[in-house]
Amino acid sequence: MVAKKWLDDDVSIDPIKDLTVAVIGYGIQGSAQACNMKDSGINVIVGLRQDGKSWSRAEMDGHKVMSVPDAVKQADIIHILIPDMEQENTFKNEIGPY
Repeated sequence: MVAKKWLDDDVSIDPIKDLTVAVIGYGIQGSAQACNMKDSGINVIVGLRQDGKSWSRAEMDGHKVMSVPDAVKQADIIHILIPDMEQENTFKNEIGPY
């Protein structure tokens, strides 16, 4: 079986271009994906712990940054990009209730 190679003309951001995507976490994956989506014209907000190291870095990269619960409340799509060991607690306390 030959793998399909996807090119720009094969896909479209149209289904999400008018939606807000909350990227939860701003480590290696979160920062790369948030910047990529923002550069593609998608409305991205970043949800972080207010005492986290990444807050100022995300702001310097031009993102609207807010607490995880606030980002979840404003988002149409939630993209969780935090370490595996933090996901259960973060979901239970900061994402699920909203």
